[in-house]
Amino acid sequence: MEPELSSSMENAQFSTTPEQHGRSTNSLPLIAGILFILAGLSGLFTWASALAIDPSMIQGLLPPDSPITAEQLQSILMVCGAIGCILSIFTLAGGIVALKRKAWGLAVIGGILGLFVIGPLFMGSILSLIGLILVIISKNQFQAQQ
Repeated sequence: MEPELSSSMENAQFSTTPEQHGRSTNSLPLIAGILFILAGLSGLFTWASALAIDPSMIQGLLPPDSPITAEQLQSILMVCGAIGCILSIFTLAGGIVALKRKAWGLAVIGGILGLFVIGPLFMGSILSLIGLILVIISKNQFQAQQ
């Protein structure tokens, strides 16, 4: 009796149903959405900080013989900060639709734009890349556009 029990236990351990495989792929859009939201928030924080820099803060960092003034550098940071904030907002939107599994195309666009968010230590770009891969892999998990 005992050998039959052990052989049936071994068969039970290795048999899987399609539903069990589906559970692991169902979480991919959720993970991608969380990664996009983290990337968007880190980029938004980084670029909002760049927008908040005052020329007097920059003046002490520039060498005396610098070809660029603090005001010019601040204007460059303002333009880059505005662009970075807009990209971060699109990345956040991509994360929200990925969480809801609604618009696959917007999630992909959010992931692509998230690559340019940068964030601290390029973490925003890395998180967006991983999330983008997960969204592309899980295309069939999203609702079809009507």
